[in-house]
Amino acid sequence: MLQIKKKKTILILFGMLFLTGCWDRNEISDINFIMGMALDITNEEKLRVTFEWALPEQFSTEGSQSAGNQDNTTFSIEADSLGEAMAKLTEISPRTTIYSHMELIVIGEGIASQGIEDVVNTIDREFEIRRTVNIITANGKGEDLLRSKTPFETVQASGVKNILNLANRSSTYRPVNLNELFVHQSDPDGLAFTPLANMVMNSSLQRAEASGQNTWIQVNRMAFYDRYKLETELTAAEAKAWMYLMGKIEKRTIQEIHTEEGKLISNSISQSSSPNISMSGDSPNIHYRIKEEISILDSPDDMSIPQMEKAVADHIKNLTTETIQKMQEENHDIFFLRRAIREQFPKQWKHIKNDWTEIYPKMNIEVDVKVTIQHENALRKEVINQ
Repeated sequence: MLQIKKKKTILILFGMLFLTGCWDRNEISDINFIMGMALDITNEEKLRVTFEWALPEQFSTEGSQSAGNQDNTTFSIEADSLGEAMAKLTEISPRTTIYSHMELIVIGEGIASQGIEDVVNTIDREFEIRRTVNIITANGKGEDLLRSKTPFETVQASGVKNILNLANRSSTYRPVNLNELFVHQSDPDGLAFTPLANMVMNSSLQRAEASGQNTWIQVNRMAFYDRYKLETELTAAEAKAWMYLMGKIEKRTIQEIHTEEGKLISNSISQSSSPNISMSGDSPNIHYRIKEEISILDSPDDMSIPQMEKAVADHIKNLTTETIQKMQEENHDIFFLRRAIREQFPKQWKHIKNDWTEIYPKMNIEVDVKVTIQHENALRKEVINQ
């Protein structure tokens, strides 16, 4: 009888385990989901951090993609450090603040020029922030960018993230996450980089100097960092040249060229670039071989296929050569050539690394481009005219 009672007691206790709730569970309505963060420097040398959070309703079936009228909220805090700003946020937030869903970090141009090492190290120590979070540089204040708009989105950070990671038919930037920034910056012979964003009027692509309801975000440039300090910013054309040299042109990238015969519009099918490095003693020589397969979207009536191929190849060669020359003049090794020489010619690199800033501007860098039209639609006009 006693044995039966013991068995019943064990069964009752075991059943109670399944009846108990999660006493430490956080309801979604009790959580402040931080989606974006912008970092700026004030005139008083204070750090100004702008946080963007989403309402719980924005994590519904439609998620942050919903184009409804739900409000998203931004709030700016001035502090001596990022850690202090994150602590102060809890003073005004009635909900538990979490950073595990954050999708975007915006570096303002001012703090980028002074150096971002301290704030990046703080972010690195914050265990909730994922290393896959996107990071960009703002042309101006990061706060203004985070307070602007993106079409179709209710959460600005989500909108910018989607711009960065969806099809880029202009090939003027590469998306970068926090982990990639750490990896590139940890190499003493390389530069870190991020996309660079502007604010534009929502009725055109004209630059806007302040954020608001009438400004949207345009990502079409690149920013390069050395030792966590902004070194140079590329124009859209220079950024596309960099993408060609790095072999990172996206499929379906549109290229518009104005020739003597008329306007020529191409569509990239595939692209590659292979830099060949040789050494003449301690003097490096670089030879880029760029290959691209394209289709033609529009062309002058009297332009042959070989002429079109040559026109596109000449355009790419001029674009990349001009960018290389400018970077050499300004002594910005955005092409990671010192790292490539170090890896391929370690003995020679030991001899020249201390003189790199004198060697790089004078290096011989050549570019050859081969373009092939692969789509039969490009032949239509020629066939019709025959």
